[in-house]
Amino acid sequence: MGLLTPNQIKGFESLYTLQLRYLLSTENQIIKGLESMIDAASDTQLREAFQSHLQETEVHAQRIEQILQSFQGGVDDKKCSVTAALISAGENIVKESDEGPVRDAGLIAGAQKIEHFEIASYGSARDWATLLGRSEDAALLQKTLDEEKHADSLLNSISKRANQEAVAA
Repeated sequence: MGLLTPNQIKGFESLYTLQLRYLLSTENQIIKGLESMIDAASDTQLREAFQSHLQETEVHAQRIEQILQSFQGGVDDKKCSVTAALISAGENIVKESDEGPVRDAGLIAGAQKIEHFEIASYGSARDWATLLGRSEDAALLQKTLDEEKHADSLLNSISKRANQEAVAA
């Protein structure tokens, strides 16, 4: 999730805070990335899914900000290099493909990689919040986790048709 300097993590609470900061970075990067993915997608259903998830992602960022504000009294993110790499890979698909079903299939695969990373990250953060007795945080993180799983499920549904169209193209 990025390079840490020695002794940056002083205990479980600081590990939890760092995870939240990475999640905030992830959501902020995804907001920027989704805007270009919407433009690059040719499939109407895929564009609509990306647009809907963009609005959802803005809410996810607000939730993380709310948790960070209540937990550490301030909000700042910590650049998540994993998210940056996944977004960069998606940008490469756009650059290296023509508009159409093949690009759409690549965009879906790239978006699902990000969703799976988010699902793992939110699952850990939720578990850690629970262990720290931060039940309100855990509830917010669970809500976001559920929304990320739903987004992945929607992408799975779209991919069944979109991948067939890509094969036929």
